[in-house]
Amino acid sequence: MKKPSYISTGYFSTNFFEKTIRSKHYDDIYFSPENGEAESEYVFLKANKLQERFSKIPNFTIAELGFGTGLNFLLTWKLFNNLNKEGYLDFISIEGYPLKENILNKIYGNNLELKNYWDELRDALPPLWPGVHRLNLQNGRVRLTLIYEEVLDALKRHNFEADAWFLDGFNPNKNSEMWSQDVMKEVFRLTKPSGTFSTFSSAGFVRRNLERAGFEVHKIKGFRSKKEMSIGKKVSVKKTKNQFLKFLIIGGGIAGVSIAHSLNARGYSPTIVDKYDKLAQGASGNLAAVQYPRLTTVDTAAGRLSLACYRYSRFQAKKLNVALNDKSIIFGIPEREEKKQKIILSQGWSSDLVRELNEDDKAEIFRGKINLNGVVHDYGGTIKSSEFVNKLVDDSIEKIFGVELIDIQKHINGWKVKLSNNEEIITEVLILACSEGLNNLSQTSVFNLQYTQGQVTHLDKSKFKDLPKSNLSFSGYLTPPINDIITIGATFEKNSKKRNKVSVKANEINLSNIPEEIYNNIIISEKIDAAKLDGRVSMRVSTYDRMPMMGSIDENLFILSALGARGMIMGPLLGDALVSIILNQPIGLDNEILRACDPNRIERSFLV
Repeated sequence: MKKPSYISTGYFSTNFFEKTIRSKHYDDIYFSPENGEAESEYVFLKANKLQERFSKIPNFTIAELGFGTGLNFLLTWKLFNNLNKEGYLDFISIEGYPLKENILNKIYGNNLELKNYWDELRDALPPLWPGVHRLNLQNGRVRLTLIYEEVLDALKRHNFEADAWFLDGFNPNKNSEMWSQDVMKEVFRLTKPSGTFSTFSSAGFVRRNLERAGFEVHKIKGFRSKKEMSIGKKVSVKKTKNQFLKFLIIGGGIAGVSIAHSLNARGYSPTIVDKYDKLAQGASGNLAAVQYPRLTTVDTAAGRLSLACYRYSRFQAKKLNVALNDKSIIFGIPEREEKKQKIILSQGWSSDLVRELNEDDKAEIFRGKINLNGVVHDYGGTIKSSEFVNKLVDDSIEKIFGVELIDIQKHINGWKVKLSNNEEIITEVLILACSEGLNNLSQTSVFNLQYTQGQVTHLDKSKFKDLPKSNLSFSGYLTPPINDIITIGATFEKNSKKRNKVSVKANEINLSNIPEEIYNNIIISEKIDAAKLDGRVSMRVSTYDRMPMMGSIDENLFILSALGARGMIMGPLLGDALVSIILNQPIGLDNEILRACDPNRIERSFLV
């Protein structure tokens, strides 16, 4: 995923004594020096009648052009929290020049009315990387989707329906692209029937572009000394939508619990069914996993998805205290990986996303006794994967253990699920979040899935001269100790019969993949007997194009599977996205990514 050339942090000048902040890029202020909060409340909250609508509409979606300092969002969040005690707020904001946290902290650090809201937002703010960033706030009641991208490209990439729009770009005379007819057509497309907009601008060409897009547009009195501003509405008939109450999830790994976690955060109580006697007993049950993004040298759906999932999952892991205090180091092994790394390092990514392995890193990890090249992901690191899965759901989620899925059939009330204990369950919505067994169902047997066994090897920390301080990736990977055990992995055993016991040969493969320089510098010199090592083996499932399957495969039948070896990165955000699809809420992933993850793409590819 080549770093877009336009993305940059905001260029600004400030006068905090007068509480003004000005964009040097557009030579315009972010909010009124008279009273920025009063202006925001008047132009956006009151003009869109949010006080009245928050009290009547439980689940509300607001979209915004220009996140700026986040003032509109913080005030909206505060108003929603005061008026709506049962529902959920989605707030989607597009920003091409995000401001750094230290500037925002100077604005809100002493703001007593917004302090609690700012403190939570500050802790959740993503790094200033391009793309889509999904933030769950207030225990999931408020979902903020920040899109760091050029406005027209961002709008075209996404599908959602906003109840209200805040059109808050800089002055139209200085930022004309934000107010173009093409942009307003996209805004109209992404507005719910009877949805509204408001903007401080009353410029003639802005109003004409809004009208040409299809909005009914009116002028009203502007804020204080400003003579006029514009408001409007999308005049069309509202559509009725299905309301679901019963959700059944097949699979208790990272995919299934991520879906359950997101449903629970939206006020639903799903049921998880798993063939094992507890959660995380399949591929999600390893002691450790490493998290880092798969950046691509050109802009692709796969690259954007990896980056979005990486940021989301890392934040969740840290919040749940299942992340070690380390980083991810990827060596330039084999040669093609080194070539790829050189291209990525030349593209100007933020150093907190990826940087070159330097001599200080080598001194810290290997006491300087190594001559390998590579890259470092400081935001990345090792997680306790099994613990991660178990912490995502609590006892309020019903779980049925020790039974396998035998068959599913359509039912007048949704789907009838037959289990191995002869029990039958009727559910409105059925979600397949399993891997094994999909080939045995008529609805999923067409997908031609690829199954690969993977074994990790466990080494006691006593075997090491120096304990690894970070996870290290090469042709395999090696983690810092968890419960005194270092994890080394993992094999990719294609077309092999399923086995549950640890293989000596697989242990030998994992040990042989460790580069000699690393092996000789951190592992003791005595020969390690692979036959005496413990480990863990599990089955992975993937697709022909290595993209996951996430979406609908029939009416009220959904799937999240084929995460391959990247479940601990992909699962949490894709689980949240699938729940948004099911509930017809803003998804937080662009259309190209959704098409690339569409499970039906696989069947279509074999029919062409």
